[in-house]
Amino acid sequence: MTFTRLIAASLAACLIAGAAQAASLRVSPITLDLKMGASASTVRLWNEDRTATNVQVRVFRWTKVNGKDRLEPTTDVVASPPITKLAPGSENVIRVVRVSKKPVSGTEAYRLLIDELPDASKRVPGQVKVLVRHSIPVRFTE
Repeated sequence: MTFTRLIAASLAACLIAGAAQAASLRVSPITLDLKMGASASTVRLWNEDRTATNVQVRVFRWTKVNGKDRLEPTTDVVASPPITKLAPGSENVIRVVRVSKKPVSGTEAYRLLIDELPDASKRVPGQVKVLVRHSIPVRFTE
């Protein structure tokens, strides 16, 4: 097969497969560092899509084991609201709070996972919808 035919076949395959729709969930800030006695902060979410999107927010304790990230469920830090629906073009604030009464010793590391949830009613045959997961480091230091 010639190079020109290979390119034409690739383009045809892309057209047949359908369009890919980019995700449009944006967050800020991309890291939270809370020092000496600070127990709460916020993260802003924006839906830059033309349709509403559902979002789930979870917090995990974050450690490294043999050089690999390890996420474990925790109740020491919570995010509120844990699930939210963002209207098109809207924004929302997620509050992140350390609820543990135990004093911070050194540094405690967590990951705030913000997931765009799939919506079965928005499925379109031949299209790919890319769902976004933001993984935001959260650190509490003494």
